[in-house]
Amino acid sequence: MEKVFNVGRVLLITIPFLLLACAKSDGYGDDNDGDGGTPPPGTVQLPGHIYHQYTSEVNRINMQTWEESVLFEYNAYSTVSWGLSRDGKTRIITSRESGTYDRTRFTLVNVEDNTVMNYFDYVPLYSDNTRNHGEISFDNTLILIQPDGSDNGIVILDIDGEVKHQMPAVNGEGFSSDDEAVWLPDNAILFTFNQILLRTDPPYTSITPIREMNYENWGNIRVSPDGKKMTFYIGRHMFMMDTDGENLVQVTDSKENEEIFAEFSPDGKYLLIGADYFHAPNSGNSHWFLKIIPADGKKYDLDNDPAVIPVIPKGKSSIVRANRVTLWRP
Repeated sequence: MEKVFNVGRVLLITIPFLLLACAKSDGYGDDNDGDGGTPPPGTVQLPGHIYHQYTSEVNRINMQTWEESVLFEYNAYSTVSWGLSRDGKTRIITSRESGTYDRTRFTLVNVEDNTVMNYFDYVPLYSDNTRNHGEISFDNTLILIQPDGSDNGIVILDIDGEVKHQMPAVNGEGFSSDDEAVWLPDNAILFTFNQILLRTDPPYTSITPIREMNYENWGNIRVSPDGKKMTFYIGRHMFMMDTDGENLVQVTDSKENEEIFAEFSPDGKYLLIGADYFHAPNSGNSHWFLKIIPADGKKYDLDNDPAVIPVIPKGKSSIVRANRVTLWRP
């Protein structure tokens, strides 16, 4: 079966989708269940920094020393979301200014000295959405705005807030708020649409289907620093796949719990897992515990495997509990 997609006047015919490949288990496991354990400082040195939060206080863990510090705090009433550039040097914060009901304020901040580098207001073409958030491209020149369920679709801005490209629909059909998009290193974009994973490359005038994803529950895409691998959950557990749709493998397992994301380390050799996921959307108390596994394509039992590393900052006795934004950067 061939799939044909078009954006505007450009038409692209792609090769048939590949069949789903099953992953082989290696029977690994871990005995940390989210309630603490032996702290790893002094025994495991990992690259970069892990950024996490549970309240409106965002903390940073130096993964060489395992020392934790407060990076910044934000106003929980006005802040929509925040993120970090891939090099970890720029923070992007989106917020709704008091008394405004048709726009989102984007602010770019230097991470090291907290100085404001730039800010602008984004007014969507359709609807009065004040909950937009953005992701900075690998080369720090563009900002990707997620589909919001209106007719705006995927929107690409430059760092001054000018709309450079907008993809409102695929084959005339609009995006849903469940669809998601992520950057690749060459400014290409991976995105989901109607249970299909697709890709669009600059100048974003054509799209290529990568793989059909016929699963009832899947998503939360994260991409490796080199853009060759991606992770996402299917059902209760995490999977890894090449970004061209090949080599789908399951990388986490647990008896009763579920995992919500797998974030690549800056060198691409490890995965930070949002484990033991507690889903409570009505109370706003959804959260997860942070554990680390190798990104080697093997399946790790998060309940019993000694290769699984619980994230326990130096001087603490319990594994980190987090919610909302969780990242691993240089």
